[in-house]
Amino acid sequence: MAPEQASIRLAAALDAVVAAIGGEQRAGQAQMAEAVAGALSGGPHAVVQAGTGTGKSVGYLVPAALHATDPAGGPVVVATATLALQRQLVERDLPRVSQALEPVIGRPLTFAVLKGRNNYVCLQKLHGAPADDDTEALFDAPKSALGLQASAVRSWAESTTTGDRDEYPGDIDPRVWRGFSVGRRECMGESRCPYGEECFTVLRRGAAQEADIVVTNHAMLAIDAIEGIPVLPEHDAVIIDEGHELVDRATAAVSGELGAAMVDRAATRARRLLDPETIERLAAAGEGLDDALRTLAQDTGGPVRIEVPGRDLVLALTLVRDACHQGMAEVNADRDSGDADAAAARQQARGALEEVHDSAGALLAMGPSDVVWLDPGDNRAPVLRMAPLSVAGLLRTALFDRAPVALTSATLTVGGGFDALLGSLGLTDGVALTLDVGSPFDHGRQGILYAARDLPPPGRDGVAMEALDELADLIIAAGGRTLALFSSWRGVERAAEYLRVRLGSEPGLPLLVQRRGDAVGSLVERFAAEPTSTLLGTVSLWQGVDVPGPSCILVAIDRIPFPRPDDPLMAARQKAVDEAGGSGFRQVAVPRAGLLLAQGAGRLIRGTQDRGVVAVLDSRLATAGYAGALRASLPPFWYTTDRATVISALERLRDDLA
Repeated sequence: MAPEQASIRLAAALDAVVAAIGGEQRAGQAQMAEAVAGALSGGPHAVVQAGTGTGKSVGYLVPAALHATDPAGGPVVVATATLALQRQLVERDLPRVSQALEPVIGRPLTFAVLKGRNNYVCLQKLHGAPADDDTEALFDAPKSALGLQASAVRSWAESTTTGDRDEYPGDIDPRVWRGFSVGRRECMGESRCPYGEECFTVLRRGAAQEADIVVTNHAMLAIDAIEGIPVLPEHDAVIIDEGHELVDRATAAVSGELGAAMVDRAATRARRLLDPETIERLAAAGEGLDDALRTLAQDTGGPVRIEVPGRDLVLALTLVRDACHQGMAEVNADRDSGDADAAAARQQARGALEEVHDSAGALLAMGPSDVVWLDPGDNRAPVLRMAPLSVAGLLRTALFDRAPVALTSATLTVGGGFDALLGSLGLTDGVALTLDVGSPFDHGRQGILYAARDLPPPGRDGVAMEALDELADLIIAAGGRTLALFSSWRGVERAAEYLRVRLGSEPGLPLLVQRRGDAVGSLVERFAAEPTSTLLGTVSLWQGVDVPGPSCILVAIDRIPFPRPDDPLMAARQKAVDEAGGSGFRQVAVPRAGLLLAQGAGRLIRGTQDRGVVAVLDSRLATAGYAGALRASLPPFWYTTDRATVISALERLRDDLA
């Protein structure tokens, strides 16, 4: 099809979908759709920043649908970072796009969602003999909290039609979920499993194989592309939403860890299949690793990078690797009895031993492109962690060089440019088309960015008392209606303690506080339902919270979210840039902080009628040399450092909403 005809067809398809969903024509959405279509048809990769309100999911789903159903095209994978967006795409956006486009493409658009194997109930584990691991004890103690949860999950697992963990009505403790799921290494394979034809993972993959559009997550995309493990169906192109998360999610997907508990768990899984001497050898290796790690963890206040492993650690890792190798040989030598439970137990034992063996081997083979560090565990057993120094080269060769890619997010630029992002993805000039289509919202008229210039800069002790005083004054001026974002749990806890006292004398200003392990969804729903409430939270609330209307007229941010100084991976990346002659702080720390700051600030204006203030209680946003680059990373709010102006604006908004 000629480019002019393709453009006309795309515009008509976009008009049909917008009309069907009762939306409005948006120039930014049309620009985005053209850029995505160009990438999918063989042009440069598209990197598109589409601000809140653009309608970016429709902006990429329409060209994806046309490409996937074109005889010259093929299936398209859409990868997201969050479960919330996956659900939105599959339950709302794709059904509406499919219905609207059926007259255009001549048939229904097909789509499916695909997650990792360990997201689904394993029917063999559910109906077979219990595994030899710590999850067995949960079912033997039904009156304990975990035992009660295990019983509830079992009841759900026996009636679910999808087996999808994310459809369980509540959080599931990882120890409980291990009793119902298997990882890639532990699965015995559908051809050998008595439940192979009913397997939830197999059914989902079958649906994905036939679908025009497959919705998955960044981790699955990274495993398929970077590790070369074919967990996704054959596809012709990739669209990555929430693209600001891709580097972190890809890094996590190819990272590893090893601790004594993993060795013990592998030994327990395999104990019925191993010689007594091998069991003792594994136990001794686990104890040796634990001793070596605890010795290293002495006198450490946090994670510590290990650039050159000492003799004791090398010896401990070697013993673990060799003991697992012996165990794997014995498990592999065990003849298949034909019993399904025995075959499953053997595969689970093999998988557990193989995982520990490979982790120990990777740690022993660590090179300059790897970052290894000791996590002392905070009252838990210490663990070794390993991650690549950079995934840029991996993403370039394994993803961007293999298929057309369109990457989008509401926040991709730092300091107004795409350079930092492109560098982290391994992309160079000419390989990708970069485009900022803006937002339909008038941020300069709808919102104020307030940098608290007169506050002392944040210190190591966390949120300063002066900042807490300022936060309380802002909350009172806003009449609640505040989302307060903190860079640490310590900040949340300190602010909650202070505000309970300070707001205690202010009637009708309820305080909602995120706790470690809380389900974020229910907390945000309560915040939206109680317009005068204030919600305090940390990392998981910085992005994805969508509360338009009068419940949120103030987003307060405690400090610029620079990486923690004791984050070994970020410190290693900064050091590598410094050693190459650059500035690790400006090229690594500032871009990362800018993207997260933009995500937090983006919680304020979610609709055309929203008004409010983003208050950053960190004077460095007004005074530091890098402040301009950070402010340029944010939506174009009206900017001020005048406290009285902000207090007055919030009071007027509060009174208008009363």
